[in-house]
Formats: sequence, C-alpha cells, structure tokens
Amino acid sequence: MRGADPAMSAPAVLITGAGGFVCAEFALAFADAGWSVIALDREFDPLSAERLAGVERIAGPLPQVFEALGDRPIDAVIHGAAITAPPDALGMSRADHLAANIEPLTATLAMARQCRVRTFLFLSSMGVFAPEDGPAPAGLVTEDAIPTADFSYCVAKRTGEMITTAAREPGFQTLSLRLGNICGPGERARASRPYVSRLRGMTLDAEAGGGIAVSTPEALRDWAWLPDLANGIPRLVRDGLGEAPVLHAGTPPAIKDLDLASAIAARRPGLAIKTARPPHEHVRPPMGSRLQSPFSSIEWTSVEAILDRLVPAEVAG
Repeated sequence: MRGADPAMSAPAVLITGAGGFVCAEFALAFADAGWSVIALDREFDPLSAERLAGVERIAGPLPQVFEALGDRPIDAVIHGAAITAPPDALGMSRADHLAANIEPLTATLAMARQCRVRTFLFLSSMGVFAPEDGPAPAGLVTEDAIPTADFSYCVAKRTGEMITTAAREPGFQTLSLRLGNICGPGERARASRPYVSRLRGMTLDAEAGGGIAVSTPEALRDWAWLPDLANGIPRLVRDGLGEAPVLHAGTPPAIKDLDLASAIAARRPGLAIKTARPPHEHVRPPMGSRLQSPFSSIEWTSVEAILDRLVPAEVAG
C-alpha cells in the first residue's frame, strides 16, 4: 500500500534524505509494507518527485521541516541525509563538511525524542573502513572489524555511529546500519552525490561504446541490489533493532572488478576493456555480517541478474 491514508492507524516513518537514490527506494519499501511515510529532503528534483508521487514529501532545511511537523505521531525515523561528495569538490573546508553531515544528525535525534519516536535508524557506510582494517574472517569485513578510515565523510559516519549509540535510552532504540556497494534502477548523480557506483559507471561506459575502464582489476566488491536491500529495512524496524550498536546490511554477492567488466563486455561484443597498469589501489574486502537480522535471509539478486536488468537488452549479443 503506497501512501497510506493518515486517518488509518498505520505506523508512521520519517525518512531524511528521501530525495536520493537509496532513501527514495527505502521510502517506497515502507509504503509498500503498509507504513505511512513522510519523505524529507532539502529539495526533490522532478525525477525524485515523480518517483515518490504516491508518498508524502516535505522539502526544506531540516529545522524548518521539523517545525512544520508539529506534534504529528511518528513511530520510527530513518536518517539518511548526507553529503557524500568530498569537501574539495564542493568548495568546502573539511570542518564545514563534517558539520554539514553531523549537525543534521543531532538535530534529527533531538526532534525524534521530542516527538516521542521509539526507533531511530542511522544509515552509515562501509566507507568507515580503510582497506587494511580487520579482522576479516573468511575475507569478509564484519561488525568485529575496527574502522580507521580518515576522510571527512568516513569520519562523519563513524562519529554519527557513536552519537547514535550515545543517544540510546529507555524507550528509544537506536542502531547504525552500515551499507556497502549498492546498485539499482534509476541510479544517477545529484548535487550531494555527484557520482554513480562503479558498477553503474561500467554499464554507462558500455552504453557509450568507448570501452570499460578498470582501475582495480583484482578488487573484490560486494554488490547489493537496492530493491533487495530496501525490502529488509521495514522488517528490521518492525522486528526491533536489537542490542548491537552497529549492523552490517548482510552479505551481498561479490565479484572482482575485472570479472564484472568482462561480464558487461560479453553483452556487447567488440567492447574493449581498458585495464590500468599496476600498482593498483588496494580496496577493502567485501562486506559481511556475523549478526542475525532480516538481511541474513535475503535472497540477494545475483550480479548476472543485476546486469540483465541494468544493461539494455538491445546491447546483448
């Protein structure tokens, strides 16, 4: 049921950053699960507004938006608003970049407590990890690994995790959910996320016909199909966030960059693969989780099936 009638007793969820690629899909998943959804963002461009046509949307700076909400009952908050672009790309100092990511979180936490919200989910990132961070049992980075990445976005996410945990108190459940590499339909760049995933970048290279550039051929990366991931979020909130402060969003399928490029190129005969000369950048191992959660039982869409959906049919050989 998308866009539930507010007069009904459906639980209500508020999602920040809902104009973006990932959180828009989360909003739709909650609506389909029967929740009343309030989608918040600084602005919704025409494509985002069309995508969320059946969902209540409120645009504007968070403090003003929170005032407009008044005393509306809200059961859960998903905080996904973030600036993922590096500070130099936005002409910002690192200090300003940190503030732009952390201040909305603290404001949203305060709003949640004022509205007597019981469940708060902070969307973090596997970007908190540097390539050498561990332990990594079976070659997977689980919740036991110690994060040390020091880019401003990564530090903001790690700080956000600590703040989210510190805000816990009786009657107020909190959890930080780390997301890994995500791909899905409708992925595109926007001001706060001025790039697309590596997988989507390769499919765009294939569509352009100029060859697929592979800078890290041996890098093994996890790939979560966004609709699969989104379907697990309402279940997580419904079932309860548990006691762990941080959760990884399951163990999606993984593939090496060169194998991914080859699979895409196979769908367009004659397409060249351009592999960078060594040395190649070292990247973190794939994401995994040691904790039971709704993501443990997801039947992840395979990389091959993902490519079936993302690479236009007419380019298949």
